[in-house]
Amino acid sequence: MILPPNHLALKGAMRPPVMAIGDSMFNGVRSLTIRDDLAAVSPVQQFVEAVGLPFKRPVYPRAVLFDLEDMARQGIVSLFTLQSAMLKNAKAWLGAKPKAKPVFFDNIACAGADWSDLFDRRGGEARAEALASLDQLQAADNLDLGAAARLWFSLNDAFLLDPSAGSAYAETSQLSQLEQVASRLPERLLVNIGANEGLFRFGMLGAYDSKDLDFATCPGAQEIVRQARRLGQFLAANLKNDLKFVYFNTLIRPRAVPNLAPYQDADFLDNAKRKALNGKYYSEYSTKVALRAPVTPQAMKAYDQVIKTANDEAVKAIRAELAGTPITLVPVDLYAGIEAYDSKHYGDARSVEIRKAGKLVKRITNLPFASSPLKFQGGIAGLDNMHPSAIGYAAIANEMVKAYNAAEGQSAKIIDLPRAYQKDTLLKSPPKKWEALNSLISTLVPFFM
Repeated sequence: MILPPNHLALKGAMRPPVMAIGDSMFNGVRSLTIRDDLAAVSPVQQFVEAVGLPFKRPVYPRAVLFDLEDMARQGIVSLFTLQSAMLKNAKAWLGAKPKAKPVFFDNIACAGADWSDLFDRRGGEARAEALASLDQLQAADNLDLGAAARLWFSLNDAFLLDPSAGSAYAETSQLSQLEQVASRLPERLLVNIGANEGLFRFGMLGAYDSKDLDFATCPGAQEIVRQARRLGQFLAANLKNDLKFVYFNTLIRPRAVPNLAPYQDADFLDNAKRKALNGKYYSEYSTKVALRAPVTPQAMKAYDQVIKTANDEAVKAIRAELAGTPITLVPVDLYAGIEAYDSKHYGDARSVEIRKAGKLVKRITNLPFASSPLKFQGGIAGLDNMHPSAIGYAAIANEMVKAYNAAEGQSAKIIDLPRAYQKDTLLKSPPKKWEALNSLISTLVPFFM
């Protein structure tokens, strides 16, 4: 469904300067958690603030289902306490009386979304799924993690895609991400999608099939290109007279994911060893969360190339479909851009230094997250070693700023990464003992794939 321009729901909502669609990377998820202060440092929000574009972001009244970072600080790590917290949270979300809320947000990227969800996932169905999942969770004798995961995603989807829960206009509950875009006709569209076609699974679990290591046979890579072509066709058919720029983020290089690192810390914690590696592959890569069998350097190199090719072919597919329209496709090359922060393969010269009174107090790297009274490492990503911190999201936003400046002839300032650190509650005050929570995250992760 695409709303007609005179629909009352669109009054005051037409032709925003920018809209954003996609998955958890634009949503602002960190540590398998989404709450308002995380949405406030999403790469989209940091980008629009840097370039000075007006933007209506989602304002979360509470965390979605649970807050793993808060649990880590409180020492709450059991499935029982998690279940109790989830039920209380879900009832607050689903039982709240409708209040005056925006009909639309400008950032409608939904955690867990894959390419097809851009076209087909709608707020009304998400709310119905949330109600059914809550019933299932309440009826189970033990914690039903599958129902919990469905509840997490559906609550978040329903809030982002239909914040008024259909109380204002029933039709708004029947709009997908792209249908909202086609109804509102923005000037710019930011897109970040594709990690849930296989990259997230690979990076979190180290799980893959032999066919995943060749672009021609990798189902996820082929789906990315097919759906990218579909995106181009949709935009050309529905927005060619209004949309000026599409900023399309490519997927990052898999080996840069913090969760994939040598099993033996001594292999990569020493700066001299990482510096001497100078971009070469380690002898093995293991997943730090949800530990699985090691990934060989041959497999890692092959999957890197699969993702690189999928990025290139997706850009080609979108560009081909937009040919002949006034819409300008602007690729944002995160695959290459995030290499500047790959201290895991190049040493500390590619880290972000946090200083106080000129003294180095913390080094932010793409090593796996660790925190204790005597040691801190990582920080590009949060506790799940996949979703970025405020600094990691700022690094992504900076690649978007560079692309924006080049495409539109602007001179917006690059975000200062140490300043982004000041907005990150996890990095400024990391939990001192979180190893037990790591086990809980490992238990949850397979259900959130």
